[in-house]
Amino acid sequence: MNLKKIQAMPFAPFRRESMERWRVTVKEPVVDGERMLVVDFLENTACVSYKRETPSFRIVCGKKSREVKGITHEGKIQQKVLDSFRRFAGEYAMISPREEEALRRFLKAEKTENHQMDNLCKWIKQTRQEMKKRSMEKRGELMDEDYRLCPEALPEGLIDYIRREVLPEDRVIIYKRGNVNGICTVCGTQVHARGRRFTQSAYATCPNCGARVICVLEDGCAFAANYIENIVAVQKGTDGETVFFRQWLLHRDNSARWEHIEDFLQETVRYAIRGNKTAKWQKQGKESYYMRTERYELDEWTRWQDNRIYDGSYFFYPTGIEEALSGTAMQYADLEGYLEERGHNKNPIYFLEYHARYPVIEFLWKAGYRNIVHNRIFGMDRENRNAILWERKKLKECFKFPLRILKLMPPEEWSLNDIQRVNDLWEKYGGKVTDTEIRLVLQSKVDIQLWSRATTYANAGRILKYIKNQTDKRKEKNPDKRSISQNDTAQAYRDYLQECEQLHLDLHDKEILFPKDLTAAHNRTMEQVKFEKNKADQEKFQKAVEKLEKFAWSEGEFFIRPAREQMELTAEGKALHHCVGGYIKRMAEGETAIFFLRKVSEPDKPFYTLELQKKRVIQCRTEHNASYDRNPDVKNFVDMWMEKVVKKGGNKKAKEAAA
Repeated sequence: MNLKKIQAMPFAPFRRESMERWRVTVKEPVVDGERMLVVDFLENTACVSYKRETPSFRIVCGKKSREVKGITHEGKIQQKVLDSFRRFAGEYAMISPREEEALRRFLKAEKTENHQMDNLCKWIKQTRQEMKKRSMEKRGELMDEDYRLCPEALPEGLIDYIRREVLPEDRVIIYKRGNVNGICTVCGTQVHARGRRFTQSAYATCPNCGARVICVLEDGCAFAANYIENIVAVQKGTDGETVFFRQWLLHRDNSARWEHIEDFLQETVRYAIRGNKTAKWQKQGKESYYMRTERYELDEWTRWQDNRIYDGSYFFYPTGIEEALSGTAMQYADLEGYLEERGHNKNPIYFLEYHARYPVIEFLWKAGYRNIVHNRIFGMDRENRNAILWERKKLKECFKFPLRILKLMPPEEWSLNDIQRVNDLWEKYGGKVTDTEIRLVLQSKVDIQLWSRATTYANAGRILKYIKNQTDKRKEKNPDKRSISQNDTAQAYRDYLQECEQLHLDLHDKEILFPKDLTAAHNRTMEQVKFEKNKADQEKFQKAVEKLEKFAWSEGEFFIRPAREQMELTAEGKALHHCVGGYIKRMAEGETAIFFLRKVSEPDKPFYTLELQKKRVIQCRTEHNASYDRNPDVKNFVDMWMEKVVKKGGNKKAKEAAA
């Protein structure tokens, strides 16, 4: 259906002070030899008291092509317009008799309740169903009625399997209200509580056979009160191409005699795989609530839009699998090896389905990358779901980096998170990264997004070593917090770097990029950022500076004065490559005092920065934190300043000295 001409047709809502909320116009243009029906729903903006999710919109119907499209008032083709139209179908709309007759002719409808709007809604619904069916056939999807291809008879040997494998695992006492009488499913006899009463979900010993059992209230909210377990079997469809995974609920026989097991089996779900397409039908629905699940029966097999596999527990009936999978993309799946894997959750249906949908799964499994396969089935999240190009058909095409990198770790140690780390690193450096750096990234398990900001200033190896060292220091200082991880440190480092950039600190300086004490440095920058956002702190800073002016002094070729503005501190730290910019908060609180020591000949050029606390020089440093002890002239000047000014409580001519 060519909509370019129709999208260009005039489209304008109207405004009229009346109760008329909608106006419907109908046009019948001919496009590419096909007569279309164009129905515009124009909104009266004068009487809309709230913002509609769908304002004025257009519906385009093609009778010959049996298609329908929705167009927004902005000219965009969106199917949600058709979804919203159902809400307007029962709403009164103004339409002329001529245009209403045009609708009637197109729809071939006689009776109407609302100017043909109800009939139009019905036509749209039917047409969309036909469009969906044609689209599914074109893509080779399983059709809604394909559930009939599933055999109706129970798989051969299933009843014996249930009696042999399933029922012996059912070790419960179903007790009646009163908590003293019940039936033991192990020995199948009536039992009476001795001593302590039976309690829901509590373990007990059967008074008759001595078996260790769990107590379940008859007809209570627990699953085990009414059911034993889910059972899944694999069968090939009657067409010879479709593979069905049939799921039954085994209802409980309260007598525990199990004379006719088939009477207690209820088929609830059918999963189907044909080629790489999947579908799911259900004969039972369920709604989960707190501490309980309500099940309701469906009249017939219903196609379920949600194709997700049931990931709870179930018994998997193995007989007949090879025959059912032969000739399909799943025939070479190592199902036996998968079921024998330890340390992982299991879902055989998912395992086989992914073999059908993603051929690379077979190669990953056989090459030993089994953790990755397990991650794909149960361990994917938003961050690593696209770590591998699952749609590719060759192993070398599914990775975003050269296969040689996989040799840096044994196959069984790789996970999807590891793959994503290498992807991020490879993309960040444009492929220009050494194997040593990649190995460090894999060993550290640190999320690259937490430290990628630092890659502008240093290589990955240096950054990761710094994060590891800082993590070890944090653990030494906090022995009770051994759970501190490198990711915790990396997160603090990321925040520190962000604050440094906000404060315009020079991160090319290694002393700032890699502070000796990350926690202390981060606390300083964090306080400074907060300080700059707080006017009250700024006022306190100015008052602190005023008190320090009395310590300004000049002698010979040097003079000293307090830092007078916040930006001066930031600029001083940037020029001399140290972290004095982070002392603003402490200076405002009166915890410390920062002074600038300058040459008289270069009064605006940073020379030395001095920290004074309680009339004691804490530090006096120049570029790259070099101490004033290395410069005798500066040392003598500072000593004289301490004797003549600081210890005497200040200089009355401070302002003149600092001018």
